[in-house]
Amino acid sequence: MTDPVHVHRTTSPAPNLLAGLLALLLALVLAPATPATADDGTANGDDTGITPAPSHLPQTPTVDTTPQVLNLTFPVADPHDGTSFIDDFLYLRGGGSRLHAATDIMAPKHRPVHAAMGGHITFAPYPEPHYGWMISILGDDGYRYAYVHLNNDTPQRGADGRWLDDDNGGVEHAYAPRIVEAIRNAGTARGLRIERGELIGWNGDSGNAKGVAPHLHLEIHVPATDEHDGYRINPYHSLKDALERGDVPTAAFDGPFRDVGHSATHADAIRRLAEEGIVTACDGDRYCPGDVITRADLAVSIAAVAGLVTSATTAPRFPDVPSDDPRAGAISAVDSAGILTGYEDGMFGPEDGLTRAQLASMLVRTFDIPPVDEDPPFTDVTPGRTHVDAIAATYVAGLTVGCGDGTRYCGRDEVSRAQIATFLDRGRAAFGTPD
Repeated sequence: MTDPVHVHRTTSPAPNLLAGLLALLLALVLAPATPATADDGTANGDDTGITPAPSHLPQTPTVDTTPQVLNLTFPVADPHDGTSFIDDFLYLRGGGSRLHAATDIMAPKHRPVHAAMGGHITFAPYPEPHYGWMISILGDDGYRYAYVHLNNDTPQRGADGRWLDDDNGGVEHAYAPRIVEAIRNAGTARGLRIERGELIGWNGDSGNAKGVAPHLHLEIHVPATDEHDGYRINPYHSLKDALERGDVPTAAFDGPFRDVGHSATHADAIRRLAEEGIVTACDGDRYCPGDVITRADLAVSIAAVAGLVTSATTAPRFPDVPSDDPRAGAISAVDSAGILTGYEDGMFGPEDGLTRAQLASMLVRTFDIPPVDEDPPFTDVTPGRTHVDAIAATYVAGLTVGCGDGTRYCGRDEVSRAQIATFLDRGRAAFGTPD
């Protein structure tokens, strides 16, 4: 919520008292964010390396007021159309008892909300809690992002032309379809992979934002370490930087899939491959970028990028691949080519995922990537293990740059539908269409 202070009263105070209270509150809000310095030179005696809030302000939650700029995608679609935000990081809430420690992005109700950073969902409550719908994502950059006050209203307008404020929207109008699907199938969306720029929900006024203009309350948390507890940093500077770079999503998707924003991490590769029929939708006009790529769907993409013959009459040799499966021809083709074969038990595992380590070997076979006489530079790859040579070859060829900050490969992680598009697109750029 963007109003800096709420004062609740049951009786009318005397004019002088009211004036005094207002003066005090204004002083609290407008005070410069300069930390007090202890005798030892540290801010407020803090030894965690952070600059806390000024000593006259509440220190809960713990914050670092040092301006920081993270490379993010702006989380609200079409930010130049009816969207605004200010630096309200040190504003007060709870009658002055706690810091805001977030940035409120004011935007129209039902405006799409996208992931500022790719990562895995750590929290997406269901049913709606008293504080409103929210999603928390542990980002690939190590920070945790919380998106709060997502929509809880029916997406219809009343007779006066205004959006309804009925609190009856349900989970399907708060979270994106893929997140809802995970909750309904597994009871939770925890662990679900979300790509940067991917649609995650819609803007609203749920929870304690009721009665306030719709907005997205964005928090950025630095997770706890052995040295200190977690704390929050100011999103404002990163949001400004995203706007200046033009890294913004749009509500009207300009590609074949409505859940792939134009600024999403793998968007360009997905569009290029979709135009050539190498990757296809998961459901209608959705690509499901964060879903794990199945071996059967991967077979279709490999066959297409490699130009393999995929006769519909070719019966696969695998008992778990029905002959009437539309992917059967592609599975037989990649199996015959020795690119993606079956398991030792004779099965293919069409709905199984593929790890990043396995993917490296598959890419080497697909594009005939030459071997290299060196180990990969990743700290989590042990020399001599299966797929190590393939990981080294794909790294030298420029098909992979690792995961996270680039020091690790994350070979056990499963490959998402978004990531496979980029891998195949890089392979074509480096080696052309395989013979």
